[in-house]
This record gives sequence, C-alpha cells and structure tokens, in this order.
Amino acid sequence: MNVATAVLRVSKSLPSATLLVLIVAVAACQTVSPQRDLDLQRLDRSLDQLSADPKLGNLAPAELNMARAAVQVTKDTKPGGDDGVSQTYVAERRVDTAWAAAQAAEMENRRADLKQENDRLLLLSARRDAAQARAEVERQRLQLQIQAEDAARLAQEAQDARAEGEKSAQEAEAARAVAAQQKRIADAQAKAAALSKKEAALSAAAAKARREKTADKGDDKHR
Repeated sequence: MNVATAVLRVSKSLPSATLLVLIVAVAACQTVSPQRDLDLQRLDRSLDQLSADPKLGNLAPAELNMARAAVQVTKDTKPGGDDGVSQTYVAERRVDTAWAAAQAAEMENRRADLKQENDRLLLLSARRDAAQARAEVERQRLQLQIQAEDAARLAQEAQDARAEGEKSAQEAEAARAVAAQQKRIADAQAKAAALSKKEAALSAAAAKARREKTADKGDDKHR
C-alpha cells in the first residue's frame, strides 16, 4: 500500500482542513525524497570516481574515508527537515574536500618530482664542469712541462752564451713564461676545486630530497 492509497482510505474520516495538511505533507515528502536520492547517488559516483582514479585515488585516504562516512550519515538521516538538508550539505563539502586534498597532494608530488629532476640536472652539470676543469688542469700541467723543458734548454743555451761572454735575454724570457704559466695553472686548480665543492653540495642536496620524498610517501601510506 503506497502513501496516496492510505490517504484516500482515511480521507473520509478526516476534517477538510486536516486532510489538506496531510496531502501537502505527503506531496512535500515525495518531492524531497527523489531529489535527495539523486544527490546521494551523485555523491557516491563522485567518490567512486576519486577512488578509481589512478593518480588521485590513494593520495587522500583520510579525507576520502570522512567523505564516505558523511554520505552514509546522510543516507541514515530521515528525509526532509533541517537535519536532512544539513547532512546533505556536509556530505557535499566532505566530497569536495576529498577531491581538493587528493589534487593538492598530486600537485605536491609533481613539484617534488620536478625539484628532484632539477637537482639531478644541476648535479650532472656540476660534474661535467668539474670534469672539464680537471681536463684543463691536466692540459695546463702538460703545457707547463713542455715550457719547463724549453726553459731549461734556453737556460742552458744562455749559460753557454754567458760562458762565451755573450749576454742573452733568453733566460729572462723563459722565466717570465714559466711564471705566467704557473699562474694559469693555479687559477685552473682553484676553479676545479670550487666546482668539485659545488658537485659535492648538489649530491648531498639530491640525496636529501630523495630521502624526504621517500619519507613523505611513507607518511601518506600511513594516513
């Protein structure tokens, strides 16, 4: 027996005013309940969609559970009245919060991945610069060795010339060349040391970022 049939059966024994109030109440209930059912179905679908999302589904478990609980409380609340309306509103907000929390977590993961990639590229660049600096030091060392041999030869020639009573500027020129080359070597070594220090700092920062990301993911799993 539906509500309309019941109203018809008792209508003959009720005063007109009472019957009118009863009919209005029944109509209101029949109007509110279908809309409420549609709202609950929509909220359930939204939560199912969030749970099934391969990127977002596992990022906000606490908020997702609270949203499901709020929807269940709404289902358990008697349709109509202020309680039903307020519970539906709370459920709506809980579902919105679950989505927002999952999307925020996904954006944070993306930011962490981008930072880690940037740290990796900086480290590669630092290693490349350090390797180039070391190669330059080696090149300068070999060049210095060659110039030192030339300077020794020139010095010997100058010494021979002095022994014969001739003055030569070759020795002085060789000494100036060696001094200039030694300065370039020192500059190159200082640059290589600075780049090696930068490489070590970036390696430490990258390792720290990986540990923090691993810790964050562990925290998310326990929530």
